Amino acid sequence: MAHSPNSDSGFREMEGPAFRAPWESQVFALICALQDAGKLPPAEWSATLGQEIRLAKERGDPDLGDTYYLYCLTALEKWLLRSKFACRDEISARIADWRTAYQTTPHGQPVELR
Repeated sequence: MAHSPNSDSGFREMEGPAFRAPWESQVFALICALQDAGKLPPAEWSATLGQEIRLAKERGDPDLGDTYYLYCLTALEKWLLRSKFACRDEISARIADWRTAYQTTPHGQPVELR
């Protein structure tokens, strides 16, 4: 929910779309689904994402406003591994599947896994 700049909440009105690409909304939806299912406790997610953002700052990654969902994706992968919901080979295979699907999908068509 957007708030006016004069609001006491500290929030500002958003400019532009909440997601810059479909994959960002999909990462967000997956995180929400895991939380709704009780698999990913919100406090654990906040700590995992916060750690990833801190590590990025320590590496000197510039915050250009387009990195948040990259950090979400990296944090989610780390959480999946740590919680044993997925192993490295499964994650790597899924990345390869998506890459193949993306590269073989005609321009303008939705990318789908087969």
